Amino acid sequence: MDIKNIILFENKNTSDLYPFSIMHCSWELRTGVFRNCDRVQHLFSKVNIAYIGRPFHIASFLAREGKENKIIDGNTLLIDGSAYINYDFPEHLEFKLDSTSDKPVVLTCSGKRFACYIPENYDSKSIYNSQNIALDDDFFNGFEELEFPSIKLYNYLWDTLDTVGANITNDAKTITKNYHRLYLPQFHGIHAHNPDNVLVGKNIVISPNVLLDATEGPIIIGDGVRVMPNSTIIGPSTIGDNSIIKIGAKIYGNNIFGPNCKVGGEIENSIIHGFSNKQHDGYLGHSYICEWVNLGADTNTSDLKNTYSEITMELPHKSINTGKIFVGLMCGDHTKSGINSMFTTGTTAGICGILVKEWFLPNYIKSYSWGGKSTSPVYKFDRAIETAKIVMARRNKTITDEEIALMQNEYDIVRESQI
Repeated sequence: MDIKNIILFENKNTSDLYPFSIMHCSWELRTGVFRNCDRVQHLFSKVNIAYIGRPFHIASFLAREGKENKIIDGNTLLIDGSAYINYDFPEHLEFKLDSTSDKPVVLTCSGKRFACYIPENYDSKSIYNSQNIALDDDFFNGFEELEFPSIKLYNYLWDTLDTVGANITNDAKTITKNYHRLYLPQFHGIHAHNPDNVLVGKNIVISPNVLLDATEGPIIIGDGVRVMPNSTIIGPSTIGDNSIIKIGAKIYGNNIFGPNCKVGGEIENSIIHGFSNKQHDGYLGHSYICEWVNLGADTNTSDLKNTYSEITMELPHKSINTGKIFVGLMCGDHTKSGINSMFTTGTTAGICGILVKEWFLPNYIKSYSWGGKSTSPVYKFDRAIETAKIVMARRNKTITDEEIALMQNEYDIVRESQI
């Protein structure tokens, strides 16, 4: 079996990943040390990667990443972009497909499709043109099914929080070439429990009186990271390249911080996707924060009801009983909270919000909200784009025309909902 292409695809329920799905493709989910797409590229480093999904979102992704989208002749593996692919998947795949490599095979986990193998001799044009291939039952009729363990499909954004620790632990097994184990004499005055479980990149700074506790899982610190004094970091946790952990930060286990983040206060079981700030005091728990977000000083998120009851999340198109008692804030790109903001349990906030309120913000906040209330005015589009340009320029990034098109589309949806 010689795979030439891997096609990452979006299934027809990608909008359930709201608000992440407003600006991102499903394979951009940050689910460990890697985003899903980066993990696939890491595990299949010699294979061509292509993409099928919402055209404008793919265009934005390709523009931001500087990638091409082409499919070459040969055996092809289609993978749902919302799937976490474990480090041992390539080995299991080769073993299981060895006897069936001349015919299409559907790959499942707990009976749910997450991938499909298409051999070179099969007419696959219908797949390449499809936008809903994950649920195209007619196409898959008659295909053999192979069950794979250790695969996770994320149906909703909050689902990513369930497997943070396990994913970091698994990813740590694949990155040893780019990281080295913590060498304590290199750093003055730091304290480490189980230092062999701390992996660090290049050009990092760890100040005195920092505690790294990797007893319960690995701590992974990327290139150019600075950890300021008196911070405590408990594993499993991963800190992306060029991020800063602020003075006195309390980082509990099960946290993912992407690149170029500023992180402080008290954080537990949360994902900060990248290029976002939560650098002041305040609590962030069981939350997913997208890109270019700034949570102002003393912003707090509730992640547990006083009644300990299950949390219902509001999406633009439906309400979902999560079956969970811990869910915090799902926050879209380019949203900002003012000082002393308070997010109630299980809050969904769209993109480009300016959120300020003297009491708890509501549990559903539309995109472009100027204030955060259901009656708040809409943030003017031109002003929102101008702010985004200023914020991104501070990190040497330039907003693309494709990103602006996605932001315009979301703005139009918000305006139409008011008519």
